[in-house]
Amino acid sequence: MALVTDIVRSHGRPREVFGAILKRGVDDKTGFFFLIIALVMGFVSQLPGVSRRANLPDPALEAAIAQERDDVRPIQGAEVPEAMVDAKFEALMSAELMVWLFILPLVFYGLAMVGHFAARALGGAPSTVASRVAMFWALLVATPLKLLHGLVFGMIGPGPALTLVGLLWLVLFMWTWTSNLRVAGWDQ
Repeated sequence: MALVTDIVRSHGRPREVFGAILKRGVDDKTGFFFLIIALVMGFVSQLPGVSRRANLPDPALEAAIAQERDDVRPIQGAEVPEAMVDAKFEALMSAELMVWLFILPLVFYGLAMVGHFAARALGGAPSTVASRVAMFWALLVATPLKLLHGLVFGMIGPGPALTLVGLLWLVLFMWTWTSNLRVAGWDQ
């Protein structure tokens, strides 16, 4: 429950909360924990949109699924669902799972490294671990808005509301990340 409380407090006082996190001591396990929780929640945020897309017509995806259904050999437990909506949902969900749990961790580790070098270039002295934890904590703090973004996409679809929530997510993430880097590089 302390994690949720810290996330809520970070929306108003990110430097204070991240400073307390650093004082408790951080290591790569802590950063990885923050990253995995944020990415799992990011994957969950995509499910309403996946459901929406699966129910919309998509001739190219439907043709690819039909072709795969014809090509797949009978393997126990591996088959393409008969209902096109179910097959599209499975395909889209598998793609989201691959992106959120296998590709984005590498992207975010790379971005954390860029943030570390940027902080050093600006005169800060954050450790590499503190720089990674700063980014991963910022991702976790912005997760509630990411969940809202997914709900808006699933229920309303593309439009101004989705753009606004996405922009708010980006602003919160960047504000928290830069605040965390400042604490890690200058305020210690």
